[in-house]
Amino acid sequence: MPPPTEPPTSLPTRLKFAYGLGDWGASAATTARNLFWFFFLTSVVGLPASIGGTILLIGRIWDSINDPLIGALSDRVNTRWGRRRPFLLFGAIPFGITFILIFTVPPFTNSLAIAAYYVFAFLLFDTLYTAINVPYSALTPELTDDYDERSNLAGWRMSVAITAALVTGGTFKLLAEGPFYRWLGSIPAGYTLAAALWGITLALPLLLLFAIVREPKDHRPVETPIRPIQTFRQVFANYPFRLAAIIYLLSFSALDIVLIVFIRYLIDYIGIEPGFDNILLAAILGVGLLSMPLTVALMRRFGKRETYIGSMIYFILILLFISRIPPGGQDQMLLAALLAGLGYGAASAIPWAIVADVIEADELHSGERREGIYYGFLVFFRKLAGAGSAFVVGWALTLTGFISGTGGSVPLPQPDSALLAMRIMVSWVPAALLVLAVIVAWRYPLTRVAYNDIRRQLMERRAPANSEP
Repeated sequence: MPPPTEPPTSLPTRLKFAYGLGDWGASAATTARNLFWFFFLTSVVGLPASIGGTILLIGRIWDSINDPLIGALSDRVNTRWGRRRPFLLFGAIPFGITFILIFTVPPFTNSLAIAAYYVFAFLLFDTLYTAINVPYSALTPELTDDYDERSNLAGWRMSVAITAALVTGGTFKLLAEGPFYRWLGSIPAGYTLAAALWGITLALPLLLLFAIVREPKDHRPVETPIRPIQTFRQVFANYPFRLAAIIYLLSFSALDIVLIVFIRYLIDYIGIEPGFDNILLAAILGVGLLSMPLTVALMRRFGKRETYIGSMIYFILILLFISRIPPGGQDQMLLAALLAGLGYGAASAIPWAIVADVIEADELHSGERREGIYYGFLVFFRKLAGAGSAFVVGWALTLTGFISGTGGSVPLPQPDSALLAMRIMVSWVPAALLVLAVIVAWRYPLTRVAYNDIRRQLMERRAPANSEP
């Protein structure tokens, strides 16, 4: 198949860095939410595990509306700043503020009122998360249509994302229950102060991205009215997108289940020394960060689909190794964490790179650039993965007798049934999800050759319009 008639354009490093930095806020917030919010609700606020998981699931009902809606709106916005950048400008600071709210203990004594507060706070936070993350994600196919440059952008984005996860995973809880607790004399106040510090870091990179990135002028706003049902049908009629969305959902569901139960698993099942959970998180995320250039190089050499399949088979084997680690196996967990980092990095980056290519397949069929609506559904799937994972983990622990508390990281005796559930959810469940993802990826049709053929057809279609005086 002949290659595109235009040579690929390499994006400036400054632009790649600014784009990657834009994911700091969403990734830091997602890490704190996935790693520590369930822990915060059950071990600081004292809510039952089932209630904590249900709160997240309620948010997903709203997501089924707001994620595609924000995506569709960002496709149609027409300002001097472009289609996506206004959302970054006006959403950055409110996003940081709502993050503080979800890590604040309200002055209520009634458990129903406390649960209602967290539902309301989470819905606000989640809406602002959507308002900045959907337009930001839609910038990937906006900035370049080159197959390999999109892999490069995904590498920059995930390098920043994993760095944000590394910093957040390694220090958020440590600061909240360490120096901030000692300064304020209260674990809940320590978490609020940590959230306030993080809230500032969530907003600043988005404002910087707004100032640096410019959107292509030849990508015109969508002019057709918003028709939710018709749009839904059109989006999911895109066969490559359906498969890419399944790969994406399964990958992040696997990662989220591990992250949500990981702290509890380390403290209650493995019985690690105090503070060693931060070392293990740093090991996983640090190796994931350092391996990102390798992941990008493999995608360039073998293609996105093939790299994903090989990386996930490796990751599945590591998860099965983790399933064999006995209580007290702290050193074995460190080895597993180091080995798992490579799979974690690949599972985080490659689905983003895969999904970017479906935009051209849609444009070839519809004649419109609809990055926003596609990434709106993707952000919905991303949050569905997190909420669904938290719901499953919460109810699984509740049904197996998990005991909640209010003492932070102070371990409580847990029944054997709850410990077994933690072990299964940190190894066998994510491994099974990744097996399904590999099966779906095998059928994914947009290889480098297929994508370049679509790109060539689009160039031929645009040529007459570009040649007009």
